[in-house]
Amino acid sequence: MSPEKENCDVDVEEIFLKIEAYFGFVPKIFQVLAENPQALKAYFKKSEVLMMDESLPPLTKEFVSIGAASALGAEHCLSTHLEVARDLGAKNEQLLLAIMMGSFIAETKSLATSLRVYEDFKS
Repeated sequence: MSPEKENCDVDVEEIFLKIEAYFGFVPKIFQVLAENPQALKAYFKKSEVLMMDESLPPLTKEFVSIGAASALGAEHCLSTHLEVARDLGAKNEQLLLAIMMGSFIAETKSLATSLRVYEDFKS
């Protein structure tokens, strides 16, 4: 099947409607991926599987996302997941704790790596 035919099989608008239903808007990453509908479809499907998995409650998944975004310095992801978490009922102190936990893990990773190098160096 040609790439043009494959792209015709992707309903970008339907994907955008689902994304908007969850986030309240279509994040930039999905907008740009729409230039390659197959890539958009693949990325969205992965996202959808994770977000629809009921192993964790939706708000817990948002706290995980907030912590990860904080650890990675992903400002746009952090803003998005803060909004979703607030819409799901998160309180400011919970949001702040999720940010601090993610940042603490990033700091701990940096220290753990650097201190091991230091220990090897000083031997």
